[in-house]
Amino acid sequence: MRLPARVLVTAVVLVTQWPGLVADGYRTASGDDGVPTRGAGTFAAAGGGTAPVGSGATLVRYRAEVEEGIVWGAHQPWTPAAFAEGVDGILAGPQGWIMSAGSPVTDAQVGLHRASWSFQRVSGDEYDVRLRLATPDTVDGACGAAGLATEGIYSCRAGSTIMINLRRWLRGAEGYGDDLPAYRTMLVNHEVGHFLGFDHMLCPGPGEAAPVMQTQTISLAGCRPNPYPFTTYGTFVTGPWTPS
Repeated sequence: MRLPARVLVTAVVLVTQWPGLVADGYRTASGDDGVPTRGAGTFAAAGGGTAPVGSGATLVRYRAEVEEGIVWGAHQPWTPAAFAEGVDGILAGPQGWIMSAGSPVTDAQVGLHRASWSFQRVSGDEYDVRLRLATPDTVDGACGAAGLATEGIYSCRAGSTIMINLRRWLRGAEGYGDDLPAYRTMLVNHEVGHFLGFDHMLCPGPGEAAPVMQTQTISLAGCRPNPYPFTTYGTFVTGPWTPS
């Protein structure tokens, strides 16, 4: 089945030790942080694919892509294969969206009734959503065409395309310190959550785990950083809904 297509922008951030990069905290879009700001504007998809992961009712076929023409400088290049491997691992994570198979999500406010999902990466044109790792200028252009201001920093989801901002993928942001693996996990889960039909959520209370749909890197509002949709016990981490 096809999933709802809405346009959402987020300000999520993570920091990881994947391919050769060390987080140095959040930098402004205008700062000289060494992040490549533009590429060719075209994309190369990772080849091959995966078997379906999870047993949720709705299979989401996704494609992983990286912008071409990026001059990586001192940064280790992110190939489509490396980016795909990272996304694959996040979406197959035991506390990720695949946990919905055993803990279906129901919430009338967002039109979900016992919803659950499984995932499969593909490389052809038969996909439900594509995740694109792109330079800030390219993200700004693509998201701007959908009416969203990403300001050289943010990522966005427009219809069946998720634009992951390279600046934050490489550098991370406040809220996650230097834990880039956790940040990137939260970033992917957050953006995919928008594609699945979720709006933003607020912190449920001081000291509680932040919902993955909270804009955690704008403000934790007293919550603890949390990159996962579910707890280890299968509870969907939620808070009050807020318009995205």
